[in-house]
Amino acid sequence: MKKRNIALIIVAIILCAATLCVVFSDKLPEISSNGAGGSDIAADNSELSKDNTTEKNEQEETTSASHYSKNDNLIALTFDDGPSNIHTNKILDILEKNKSTATFFVVGYNIEHTVSTIKRAQQLGCEIGNHSNDHKNLTKCTINELRYQVDTPNKLLKKHTGISPSLFRAPGGNFKDVEKDIGMPIIQWSVDTKDWKYKDAANKDRTDKEREADLKKVADDVLNRAEKGDIILMHDIYDFTVDLCEIIIPALTEKGFKLVTVSEMYDAYGSELKAGKVYYNIDVLPADVKALEPGSYKVKTNGGVLNVRADTSVQSESLAKIPNGTPITVLRSVPGWAYVKYDGAEGWVNAKFLVKA
Repeated sequence: MKKRNIALIIVAIILCAATLCVVFSDKLPEISSNGAGGSDIAADNSELSKDNTTEKNEQEETTSASHYSKNDNLIALTFDDGPSNIHTNKILDILEKNKSTATFFVVGYNIEHTVSTIKRAQQLGCEIGNHSNDHKNLTKCTINELRYQVDTPNKLLKKHTGISPSLFRAPGGNFKDVEKDIGMPIIQWSVDTKDWKYKDAANKDRTDKEREADLKKVADDVLNRAEKGDIILMHDIYDFTVDLCEIIIPALTEKGFKLVTVSEMYDAYGSELKAGKVYYNIDVLPADVKALEPGSYKVKTNGGVLNVRADTSVQSESLAKIPNGTPITVLRSVPGWAYVKYDGAEGWVNAKFLVKA
């Protein structure tokens, strides 16, 4: 009797276990030798991966949309000799109002008492460059003096603001024969406002009306000359410059230009800034610019001279200077540039300053 009961209990246990296995198996995905169940799981993971990829692409699209492209009409405003807690901040107000940025080349001895201004410029998206420590003529410095002039502002900026400048502008634009020793890209300019000539301290007898006339003169000159890829030079230490910015910054944006930092402009146009090299602007030619026919032309500038250069770039060496109004013969040309002979020199001139004689 006991053996019979034990056998019945064992059978009952086996039946219960079998029932539970069947019920539980209905709850699981089918995994067969053909991988059907695995493909269901893979499909779920694939969908998850797709969602993550979509999110990543959306983030990348958002990021790239904030950058500029070679199709944009970009100009880089640059300011030297500051910062000034008064004047630089007023210029930053104007830039912020017009959703624009600029590059400020700061002098080392100004850094420690203008830290908050420098940080504000950085927060607004502006770029901070190095303009030497004491604003000395670098071509007259020993190698040790040169290193001091270049390295000290970099160290001060790093210490007080965390900024590591990547660009350098030589005081007075004087860098001949020391380019490689500077060890940073050297940024010159293609449009000089000459704002320092019109500073109030140098024109104490000027009337308000004369000052307004000077502002209009300088602003009109900048607006007439400014082109895509230009680097414009100003100084953020004068009241006159602040008032000039009140005019030209909104006016340039109204003309369709986007005012950006030097690095932003070169990055957008796919041009790398290299240490020891000198940069004046970016030569960006409109698609419809054609080469000039060989023949007789006349130099037509805004009153300045036309440089004869060693190559088809404003960054190449100037071999000679041709006065405005001078007759000249074009021997050959490429879009934007003409090859000429003048005063014993042969080289390339910017074709936009030549008119048919």
